[in-house]
Amino acid sequence: MRFIAFLFVFTASLNTWANGKAFLDLEDDEIVSVFNKPGMNWKNCSADPACRPIAWPDRGAEIEVVSPPRKMKVEDPYTGQMQDEEYVQIKYRYKRTVKGKVYTQEGQGWVDAAYVTQKKKNSFYGKVEAPKEYCLPGTKNSGGPKEIQKSLEPLEKTLSHRSVTAAADALKSRIGACVINPKNPPKNFAAGNPYDAYVLPQLRKSGVPPLTKEDGTTMTEKDMVDIDALARTLYAEMARCYKHGLHYPMTVAKIAVNRSLATDRKSEFIKDDHSSHKGPLARVVTSPSQFSLWLKKMDGKTNNSLLQALCPPSDKTKSFWTGSTPPPYETSIWENTLRIATEAVLFPKQFNARTRQVKQFHYTSGLKSFYGMKQVFPWIEDRKVSKDACVQVWDEGRKS
Repeated sequence: MRFIAFLFVFTASLNTWANGKAFLDLEDDEIVSVFNKPGMNWKNCSADPACRPIAWPDRGAEIEVVSPPRKMKVEDPYTGQMQDEEYVQIKYRYKRTVKGKVYTQEGQGWVDAAYVTQKKKNSFYGKVEAPKEYCLPGTKNSGGPKEIQKSLEPLEKTLSHRSVTAAADALKSRIGACVINPKNPPKNFAAGNPYDAYVLPQLRKSGVPPLTKEDGTTMTEKDMVDIDALARTLYAEMARCYKHGLHYPMTVAKIAVNRSLATDRKSEFIKDDHSSHKGPLARVVTSPSQFSLWLKKMDGKTNNSLLQALCPPSDKTKSFWTGSTPPPYETSIWENTLRIATEAVLFPKQFNARTRQVKQFHYTSGLKSFYGMKQVFPWIEDRKVSKDACVQVWDEGRKS
């Protein structure tokens, strides 16, 4: 299907980036595609003969925004629906090392404005930048114990983030395996819970790696099932919003964790029959009535989100749910998904500390109201959960 993007207007109220230095809000190992025309993404560009990607800068690239944002109607790669998106034209300059030789890339093109920020932000799973007033412990100006502890915080966070990434890397070959033929997906699914029928038997055969959890204990099979189930659910539920920040899928993960820990509300959040090999978290996130991506049919048709959950982009060399090999953008989303799920299950104290403001049990997207509850806007580190099209958090105890 040929993609058509409709240009609406220049959005003058958002013209704060024009002709100014900016940054890309990416993880340390991520890149973003710059296109030769606005309104393009990994899926629709391939269907447009006039479109081509021209650059792949990372978070360390020098970026200058040279146009006001353009508000456009763009087809969502996951739902097929037309969505309002914004694009900005940028000048870029970055370096890449290929076979020991350093190349400098520079030019001008269009990028999704969701990746562009005016202030440089720390990545979630990379190195944490030290404050400007940074003194090493033991030096003349290091101060007392509190000041020393504060100066060590960036190092401690960096090490903890690396631990999550290392654990996620060790799980790559086991978590998120495609369990259907994406080029010929099932027309009629097997009876019972789709996760139990398709994913669980294959996952249990893969074996449990000898990973050490945050509390010093060894990872169990149920931990691995929790990570796999949470990762698949986050990807199918939230992939279109990752570009707006990892705090959105992290919010959904925390709400799922909150539900799994609410033992007095088990019948509310865990529905239908589940395998005994699944723990509370896996049961929560694979209950079709709670997370509709696990429904076999939507409006009488095959649920496209279920295909995404059953065949995520976990292997860049193999086809994922679209029937083709995943582009770098999709594999980056999956890698971040696996990190979030790994942190939530194997590093719960760290994850809970990051998401401590998310204490609720309900979220939606794009609603004006939800059963009389009050919408709240928690922060995860330096990001506010404020984009209603991605995640709205609802507080039961603060009804309007």
